[in-house]
Amino acid sequence: MRDMTEKEIKDFIAEWTWGTIIAVDGDKPYAIEVTYGSDGEYIYCGSRPGGKMAKCIKANPNMIFKICNADETYATWKAVSVFAKAERLVKKEDIMRGIRHIAKGRGRDEYAYDAIGERMAANPENSNALRIPIKNATGVMSS
Repeated sequence: MRDMTEKEIKDFIAEWTWGTIIAVDGDKPYAIEVTYGSDGEYIYCGSRPGGKMAKCIKANPNMIFKICNADETYATWKAVSVFAKAERLVKKEDIMRGIRHIAKGRGRDEYAYDAIGERMAANPENSNALRIPIKNATGVMSS
């Protein structure tokens, strides 16, 4: 096992599209898996509007975003943790930017999820569109 370089961490975040939001629910951890997109400075993702994760993030934005990958034998693997305060997106242009990064990350036309973004932007206080700064990240991988 070895620590990943900053470039390896950023490259892994850019190439992968699935991660786990780990937040705090009162005094307990709470986690959900989500698809995401990235622009190299931020991870964009979200959860069900009004759901448990949305309530957790509103109450306490401190979280970890975790991304992992391993082959079937676990001979090669990577894991990245981004420690951050989640930023809730409430401006339509920010919500649409995030949705478009998610679409591109999933190999879709960048406008493929615009209808979802429009619904979120219509009620931004109920939305749980998130932007997570990639400033404090750690990573480890197989040697």
